[in-house]
Amino acid sequence: MEGARSAATERPLGGALAATAGPRGAVPDEAPASEEMRAFGGVAVARRRFPPGEYVAPPASAGHLVTLHLNGPVPGTWQPAQGRARGYVEARGDVIVVPAGTGCRQAPHAESEDLSVLVPDGFLRRVAGEAGADPDRLEVLHRFCARDEQAERIMLSFLPEIETGGLGGELYAEGLANAFAVHLLRHHSSLGERARRGIARGPAEGSGLSAHALKAATDYVGDNLAGGLSLVELAAQANLSPYHFSRLFKRSTGVSPHQYVVRERVRKAEELLRGGLPVAAVAREVGFADQGHLSRHTKRLLGATPGEILAEGKAERAGGGEAAGGGA
Repeated sequence: MEGARSAATERPLGGALAATAGPRGAVPDEAPASEEMRAFGGVAVARRRFPPGEYVAPPASAGHLVTLHLNGPVPGTWQPAQGRARGYVEARGDVIVVPAGTGCRQAPHAESEDLSVLVPDGFLRRVAGEAGADPDRLEVLHRFCARDEQAERIMLSFLPEIETGGLGGELYAEGLANAFAVHLLRHHSSLGERARRGIARGPAEGSGLSAHALKAATDYVGDNLAGGLSLVELAAQANLSPYHFSRLFKRSTGVSPHQYVVRERVRKAEELLRGGLPVAAVAREVGFADQGHLSRHTKRLLGATPGEILAEGKAERAGGGEAAGGGA
C-alpha cells in the first residue's frame, strides 16, 4: 500500500501533547501550522485537511484519538496496526475511535477534512474514577466510520474554541472535555453494563449541592470574576471532584458552572457600566477576554451592547442629578 505521499515527513502533533500521534499523524509539509493540536480543558483538538495520499500514524501511547469527518463522502483505504487493509467510504459525521497504543495507515482518495480530539489516557481514567467506575478495568474500544450524534455535537462545540483561541475560557473548555470523556466511557469503552449505568445515572436523582457547598462555590465566583476560574478550583470549594461538582451544581442552580459564571460576569459588568466605568476596564474587571467578548454576552443576555448600557447609565445619573437640583 505505497501511496504518492507515503514518504511525507512526519511531524508531531502540536499543543501540550506534542509527543503523541494518532490517525493521520503524518501531516504533509503543506499542511498549515494552524491545524496542529491545541490543548483545551484536558484534551487536545485540531481541525485538519488532508490531500489524497497515504498517512502513517505510529502507535499513540499517551492518548485515545477520536476523529469526526467534516466534509462529503471520501473513499479510501484503512489498515490498523494489526490487521488487513480494507476499503471504506467516510461520510460526513462519521466517527473513528483509535485507542491508545494502536496505530494505522489511512489513504483517502480525495481531500479529507476532520476534527480530531486526543483524550489523554490518564485524564480518561481520572474521570472514570470520579464517576465511580474502576479505571483498571477500562479499555477504549476501536470504532471505524461509526455514527454517534452526541459525540458529533460535543466535538463540534470545540470548533469555535479553535477558531477564537479559546475565547470561551478555561471553565468552558474543561466542561466540554469532561463531557466528552464521560461520553467516551459510556459508549466506546469496555466498562461493564453496571458501571456504565452508574456513569449515566450519576448522583442520586433530585440531589444537589448542600447549601454550604453551593454558597462556598458561588462566593468564590463572586470574589474571583476577573480571574480564569477553572472547574477544578470551583469543585475544590465544595470538596468534590470536577465530574460530580458539575452535575450537582447544575441540579442546584439549573445551569452549568460555565453558564453561571458568564451570567455573573454580565451582571457585574452591567453594574459597573451603569456606574460609568469605561467598557475596556469593565471587560478586564469581570474577566472577559476583550470588549468584543463582553459585547457578545451583554447583547445575548441583556439585549444591549456595553456602549448602550454605559450611555443609559450616564443618562440615569444625569437625570438623577437634575431631579436633585430641582428639588433644592
